Amino acid sequence: MHFRGFFLWVICSFLYQAIPFAQTARIDDLKKGIRLAANDRKKLHAILFLCDQGYSLHPDTLMFYAEKARRLSRDLKDLRHEAESQYYRSYAFTNKGWIDSSLAVADQCLLVLRTSGSDPVLEGKLLNQKGRCYMRKNQYKEAIDIGHQVIAKGETGNDTLLQMQGKTLIGWAYLEMEQTSRSLSWHLRALRTTTDTQFIKRYSILFANIALNYNALGKRDSAFYFIDRAIAYSRWYENLFALSNSLAIYAQLLTATTEADKAEAPLREVVEIRKMIGDPFYIVSDMAQLGLYYARNKQPEKGIAICREGIEIARKYKIETKLFFLYNTLAENYKAAGKTQEYASVLEDLILLKDSVYRMNSEEALAGIQTKYELQRKENTIIQQKLDITRKNYWLYGSLIIMFFAAVATYFIFKNYRRKQQIKLLLMLETEKQGAEKAVIQAEENERKRIAADLHDNLGAYAASIASNIDQIETSADREVIVPLKELRNNSQAIVSQLNDTIWVLKKDALSLTAISDRLKIFIQRIQSSYPAIKIDVNENIQVDHLLPPSQAFHLFQILQEAVNNAIRHSGGKQIDILVESNDSWKVVVADNGKGMATGGSNGDGNGLLNMKRRARESGWAIDWAPGQPAGTRLTITPTTN
Repeated sequence: MHFRGFFLWVICSFLYQAIPFAQTARIDDLKKGIRLAANDRKKLHAILFLCDQGYSLHPDTLMFYAEKARRLSRDLKDLRHEAESQYYRSYAFTNKGWIDSSLAVADQCLLVLRTSGSDPVLEGKLLNQKGRCYMRKNQYKEAIDIGHQVIAKGETGNDTLLQMQGKTLIGWAYLEMEQTSRSLSWHLRALRTTTDTQFIKRYSILFANIALNYNALGKRDSAFYFIDRAIAYSRWYENLFALSNSLAIYAQLLTATTEADKAEAPLREVVEIRKMIGDPFYIVSDMAQLGLYYARNKQPEKGIAICREGIEIARKYKIETKLFFLYNTLAENYKAAGKTQEYASVLEDLILLKDSVYRMNSEEALAGIQTKYELQRKENTIIQQKLDITRKNYWLYGSLIIMFFAAVATYFIFKNYRRKQQIKLLLMLETEKQGAEKAVIQAEENERKRIAADLHDNLGAYAASIASNIDQIETSADREVIVPLKELRNNSQAIVSQLNDTIWVLKKDALSLTAISDRLKIFIQRIQSSYPAIKIDVNENIQVDHLLPPSQAFHLFQILQEAVNNAIRHSGGKQIDILVESNDSWKVVVADNGKGMATGGSNGDGNGLLNMKRRARESGWAIDWAPGQPAGTRLTITPTTN
């Protein structure tokens, strides 16, 4: 059987049929230890140690042993280990795709731990488990919030692994939001948490994440360096979860090079490992990767089929975080198949999905979380310093405690009371400040939405009514008025289109260059049928997806619309190329192969060109017209400040 067909068959049979669960040598040894345990207490410890290898266990196997540990803990009246066994049940639920059940178990455990006593390490593990769930639900803002809490628990419990997991979780969230530089920063922080190289090697999944970061930044050599280390360390410590992810990333890197044929071997191994650990979250990721392989190897129909199936599975298990990859891959296959209408439809679906995720994970909310935990960290440091000073004072006055017991006791009670009152006052002031800031932000948001709604409900309705009335008048009007009526109808439709673009901008807190580029593609798709002889292409090279405030986003979109219209109507060319390029800074270029125009955009500087210059000036951008090579006109827009 051909490899690609074999891969699809294995994935589907794995998802819908029962399969045997293979073991690693380490897992077999741990199971043997359970059988040889001398008593229930030792058996409980052996089972929990096996469950701690959950990254290499099938979720059904993990759930079986976690339930066994829970029953033993109850028999032994060991509340702490009962909570730990529930943590492993939550872990298994997540791997099976039962996210709501996983969150419910984790919350129940946290409640028990917080009421029965402090165990910051186990609390941190449960919080990290909740973070994994939020990642699979596309709730990146909540995952980042949880990540900071995991770091704090790791610092309190002096647990290095927890601190690394919290930082990795935050980096993962930023990676999924395509904020690659910020993601890499957090993953490198995780790598620098300890200088113990053996400990770092055990946490091999971190090297795989760093490889993804460097690949997204176009640094292929660094990506291959880290993925090679991730694979080697995963094999050495028999971490099947990290190994399968690392091999899948390695195959992805190979697919983008001239050595794409070498991707077959790691992909085969990934399939076998997925059969052992049985996580549908990564199964759909593998399907998307295979779909990309088909798109780039001229088999788009197979790619379309597997992407459609992957989307269905992702929705069934509510694995929304993988829908971006699946939809992007589906679009690539439609593009490869020449199905432009379906390609445009998938792009629109992708825009809606991105808008939905952006609303849940706005930049302001993420910045608020970061500020909140930075402030909390500083306050904890100050409190710790005060406690250190207090302890020194205790030692200083300890020798006089008998003679001055009453006076010293009164002094410290009063001092402690004042400190508590000061802390309480600071907390009250901070709460009032946060409430006021939230009220201002909410008021601004409500006003922007109200304006957008008014534009839609009032002016939009009137413009649509004008177009409808004109259609009715045309049926009975004389020929002499038909032409002006048609012109009036075109103008009313232009008003509606302009209003839609304005409302689109007003509804957002900020818009990324990718979102603006996607909106421009929809505009081009709408007008393309009117100009069949002109080819219009949009190319993107976006390494850092800059965010623009609504006003600037609107100006940029209007300038690009005007530039495309000018090129269509006046250049006489047959090709229009649009480039959106972004790294530390950004630029947008609109080039045609027409007859050209005078340098500086001066052909009388009509209203359209003057408006474009005015919009650029108000936004703080440079706009420049230059002769194209070998012919035509090249328009460039760049920010004057980064």
